[in-house]
Amino acid sequence: MMRNLLMLGTLFSTVAATGAELVRVEPRRLDAPVFNPRMGLYLQYPPLNLPEDHWTLDLARIAYRRVEWADVNPEPGVYAFDEVFGPQFEEWVGKRGMRVAFRVMCQNMHSAKEYVTPKWVFDAGVPGVEHVALRGQTQTDPVFWHPRYLELQSEFVAALGAYLDGKPGLEYIDIGSIGEWGEMHLARWTPEQLANTGHSHTAYVEAYRKIIDAHARAFVKTPVFLNVGGQNNHTINDYAARRGIHFRQDGLKSGGASYNCGEWLYKPYAPHGVLGNFEFHSGYREMVAKNWDLAATIDAVFAAPISYLNMNLGTFGENPPAVMQEQLRRAAMKVGYRLLPVAVDYIPALSVSPDRRGRFVVRSTWRNEGLAAPVGSFAVRWTLRGADGAVAASALTYPTIPTTQWWPDNDYQVDELLAVPAGLAPGTYRLEVAMLDPEAEQTINLAIEGRQADGSYTLATVEAQQRTESAETRFHAETFAEGAGGWSASAEGVQAEAIADPAAPGGHCLHVSGTKGRAWNYASGRLPRPVTPFALCRITARLKVDSLEPGNKPPYLKIGVNNADGKWLDNFGSNRYDIKAMGTWQTLTILADLPAGAATADLAIETGDLDLPITIDLRLADVKMEILEQP
Repeated sequence: MMRNLLMLGTLFSTVAATGAELVRVEPRRLDAPVFNPRMGLYLQYPPLNLPEDHWTLDLARIAYRRVEWADVNPEPGVYAFDEVFGPQFEEWVGKRGMRVAFRVMCQNMHSAKEYVTPKWVFDAGVPGVEHVALRGQTQTDPVFWHPRYLELQSEFVAALGAYLDGKPGLEYIDIGSIGEWGEMHLARWTPEQLANTGHSHTAYVEAYRKIIDAHARAFVKTPVFLNVGGQNNHTINDYAARRGIHFRQDGLKSGGASYNCGEWLYKPYAPHGVLGNFEFHSGYREMVAKNWDLAATIDAVFAAPISYLNMNLGTFGENPPAVMQEQLRRAAMKVGYRLLPVAVDYIPALSVSPDRRGRFVVRSTWRNEGLAAPVGSFAVRWTLRGADGAVAASALTYPTIPTTQWWPDNDYQVDELLAVPAGLAPGTYRLEVAMLDPEAEQTINLAIEGRQADGSYTLATVEAQQRTESAETRFHAETFAEGAGGWSASAEGVQAEAIADPAAPGGHCLHVSGTKGRAWNYASGRLPRPVTPFALCRITARLKVDSLEPGNKPPYLKIGVNNADGKWLDNFGSNRYDIKAMGTWQTLTILADLPAGAATADLAIETGDLDLPITIDLRLADVKMEILEQP
């Protein structure tokens, strides 16, 4: 067995024994970025002819582009979506298997156009103001808070959503409807222009709320990002979050992001599913000229729970500086979520039977070594696969703590018992793990080596051997025909003795009577044989209560499981005796999934009340314990 495990040493950094029952494998970590939905670095304006071996494609798999309203809606009711967006989808999604993201801007000082917002919008009644662009030409920009502008822009957003929302390969959309570049500031607007167009904080907030509502209606399947402002506009940020919109900020420098938004904004909203997105303030050469340290800037990235980072440092030029490549790779290894099983404990030898199901136990510890929790609620799929590739056993596990709450610097437990079918052939099987988004039918890449074509990872090999057993090892019965069988009274004031009773099942029973003192149990007895860790057991017994004072809790059965040192591990209880049918023999049943380390078990008749004195007269008969499934 150990030889088979060591053959997989290229994938596993450690295979070690963790006790008599389980062995541990620690998968080898992946020394590369992990690409997954709703996270990652992205490329700003990558050229369509970008070489397939370009270094940036090892770090980012999202192509991001901003366009102007006039480009995609040149006339009323005329949309050039296919012409503008089509080539991007064709190249990046269709040919390269990447994803795309977009923003449509309505004001842009970098544009060569006179009208970034199409001229027909002004002809339709939207007032405009004149600004000088960076190229020296006059630009006419709309009054963003004017009702006619909000009406026409909302109509455009609806059309944009009808075309883009949920389109395969689309990662997200930015809100670009208000402000310079569609960001939450009014560069080039003079105080006179603001005053003459009816600008106020209220008008600005109300305009943003209408635009946010328009995007929330239009993009139901695709995430939408708002470029956030400072605390003076926090009411807009908060409203966006309440409508399911995410946050982005483009002012990242060595001292952190503009407005310190990672601290006061991103951190409080991230636990509520709001994603964070950063963009560098300046290109790399500009940063050098300003004496801004790129490593310190990346450190500032790591201080916030962000899921996206724009690689807008000038990455497509010739001879990119090595430090820029190194630091962006460092960021690519952290931004978003980076999930992996750091340790997996499992049963190394699987027992199979021609007529009885078995169980395969796997217990795993997971970690998120990224910056943010996923927004997806993922499941873990465990598989035992034969040498022929056929699935022998499989189970889907939804973690007790959902992955949407898997924050960095914490460990999360994911355990499973795979039902092994009866008749499984002996031989060698592979233990595989995969994480997936079940609704999207998409596997999630893990930060470990050995990904296979179906998105799963092989963790270990397991030898299945034919189980040899007798009925005695599977079944225990106590009839009390030979005496109390180890049973005794557990409470002061209570007597327990084996007696002959022709009316009892089997003709004998344990008679328990008296008034208990402070105790949980009336009577108890240790099972004479050891129990098996991780086995599924069924315990049944017949109980007849002849006397119980009204108002007292009816008795039930409980099995307490202990380890080899006698330390208690867990309890499992049965249904309660039905007092309405007192004086009749009733069957009580316990189903117990025995825990790791289980060695001995005690069966007890429970009082249900520790302190209350209870007078009881009952009879116990026909106690049986059967192992239904075991490793």
